[in-house]
Amino acid sequence: MTTQTYEDEGLRFEYPPDWVLEETDAGDVRTVAVQAPDGLGFAVIQTDDSRPDPEEIAGAALQAMRDDYPELDARPVLETINDHAATGHDLDFMALDMSNSASIRCFRTPRRTVLVLGQWSDLGDAGLPNRVLDVVRSIEETE
Repeated sequence: MTTQTYEDEGLRFEYPPDWVLEETDAGDVRTVAVQAPDGLGFAVIQTDDSRPDPEEIAGAALQAMRDDYPELDARPVLETINDHAATGHDLDFMALDMSNSASIRCFRTPRRTVLVLGQWSDLGDAGLPNRVLDVVRSIEETE
């Protein structure tokens, strides 16, 4: 499958070429989001140059999801993303009568802390979870 590459401000990742990309910048915090054309899957990558603790950031992201979806199931996860030890959670929850899954990952580099939220609905095609997770796992620093 062909991919498109995002590369800016020392951050690079690959995403499907038909997905929509959006960027926002708020001082030390930069957010880049990519979303499937049907809206059933997306990934949000947030970098914070102030380098907060990854466990705290992943925990805050989990709490925000719990606030929105009190019945969600969460499992802690440790994963390596391009040589960075990432902490996070895998989630399953119901929203709008749809079964959804999400992946929260967070790691710190010498330059910044990176938080990634990937989410997909079971209404998407069978390959959607892999496309979202491929975005998450392709993240790397280039500077």
